[in-house]
Amino acid sequence: MSVRATGPAALFLAVCLGVIGLLTLPLTVPVGPFYWDTLIYYDGAARVADGQIPSVDFMTPGGPLGYWLFYAILQVFPNAQGLYAASWMLLLITGPLMALVVYDVSRRSPLTALGLAAPFLFFSVLPFNVEQFYPYPGADGYGIYNRQPAQLLFVLLAALLFAEARAIRVICAAATLLALFLIKITGFLVALPLIALALLSGRLSWRMGTLVLVLVVLPLAGLELWSGVIGAYLHDIARLVAINGNSLTFSLLRGTSIHLGQIVPALLLAAALMVYERHRIFAALGALVRRTGWPSLAAGFDSHTAWIALSIAVGIVFESENWGGQAFIFLWPPVLRCLLDRDLQGGARQAVIAVLGAATVLPAVDNVAGRALRSFAADTRYVRMEAPELGPLAAVTQHPESFERAALIRELSVNFPEFYAHAADKGHLPNYIVYNEPDFQIAWLRAIGEGVSAIRAYEQRTGARFETILNLNFVNPFPYLLDRKGPKHVSIGADPFRTIPPPDARTVKALAETDLILWPRCFETIANRKIRQIYAAGLEGRRAVSLSPCWDGFIRGDATRDSVLPAGRSAAGPLAWSPERSR
Repeated sequence: MSVRATGPAALFLAVCLGVIGLLTLPLTVPVGPFYWDTLIYYDGAARVADGQIPSVDFMTPGGPLGYWLFYAILQVFPNAQGLYAASWMLLLITGPLMALVVYDVSRRSPLTALGLAAPFLFFSVLPFNVEQFYPYPGADGYGIYNRQPAQLLFVLLAALLFAEARAIRVICAAATLLALFLIKITGFLVALPLIALALLSGRLSWRMGTLVLVLVVLPLAGLELWSGVIGAYLHDIARLVAINGNSLTFSLLRGTSIHLGQIVPALLLAAALMVYERHRIFAALGALVRRTGWPSLAAGFDSHTAWIALSIAVGIVFESENWGGQAFIFLWPPVLRCLLDRDLQGGARQAVIAVLGAATVLPAVDNVAGRALRSFAADTRYVRMEAPELGPLAAVTQHPESFERAALIRELSVNFPEFYAHAADKGHLPNYIVYNEPDFQIAWLRAIGEGVSAIRAYEQRTGARFETILNLNFVNPFPYLLDRKGPKHVSIGADPFRTIPPPDARTVKALAETDLILWPRCFETIANRKIRQIYAAGLEGRRAVSLSPCWDGFIRGDATRDSVLPAGRSAAGPLAWSPERSR
């Protein structure tokens, strides 16, 4: 192998390793909307550390691979900044795969290899979504398991469209399909039509397709035999589908409307390509009607029109159930391919394709780059959170005023709880986009830190030790922060309207055996009330204590020797709240 062949791939891998190596540094990110989504990975990692298996022992909003990767990253970089760790961990998979593509392509054209590698690294490194759900600068701690399938689809299309080596196409196709299945099933499902087109176009022979199938099925079968995780994962997906009964038409319209700025130029590009490739397409249609001429039919399926049109279609389907991610970044390889096609170069034709191609791929670059630059620039004026009890979870920054407003949220929650209770009584949040706001996210992180300190103080005062802890809230970071356990058979990333099914006998039993169940009071929300209602059976027979102004605890009868309430307000009984109050 020549240096020219291996050099670019080695450099690409070195960059990927260098990015992951940055996790050793004391990095921070400016808190953005829905930042608490990042802590789902800490909840999952703490459970994996306890020997729990995703889907088998706890329900997840995504596949098991993300939690396994995050756990592995924390073993090497225990103090890593959480959002960067969750964002960059996928490079452990995509980095080597993309390096194979870079190696293959660079043997013919180093510039083409750079044209694939640069955008891939750009989207993989920056923790920002294409969408924007809050006007102020901040990193996106949500949509991580939507960004990852988009990056895997980028690798898949880059391999299928640019790699000449059959082995590389097979390896990349199998590995990306396997990773997509284990990260988010919808990413796997939308990848299947792309594999089908590769088969029909001859980019994957049927023998190669069979080998890809074997390389995907065998590891999944091994995982199922080892732990039953695949069957449990599919069962979780079925339960989530039953809970989320949104209209497909509505979901498709919503996803299309959000990304119309990317879809319209992509459709115009496909239409222009259809005109320029009409002879190839008509020949393919004729071969299909006559059931003869497989080369013409395969050439039609391998047209730029087919690849870009199908990529648009699968992108719309994938984004129909996503609220944030890196939508349509995988259009980059098919667009680059048509820009490099010599048959389409020269004259007005080349100008049309160049303009429409740029209009297709550049909005995502512009959105992510613009938001990243603005956030990093603003971060120079931000201050870091001071909360030692949060450990690496405190590696975040925000504007000083956000910390002041976060303190005000706590003050209002403690002194005027009836305001938030009244909003919850009406079935509303005090502010429709309160979860988007950095002020709330900072206040919520501080409340978690207060809860950690309060639990430690209670245990020190009473001699108790709570081995299992559940938080009646969206995320339960307490087992990670206190080195304890989370109860089995409950949902992590607990959205009572989207991700928590009715508890079965196993869940009720696990809740009854949980030492400490926490009730957040800063501030009370309709979602937390709903979670408490769903898990009400686990609160029966418990004693309530006031741990701090922001936290009540429901203690299992034999979990503590202390029988005296700590100083502060009198805690309500375990079932003082009732579902009727929230109606």
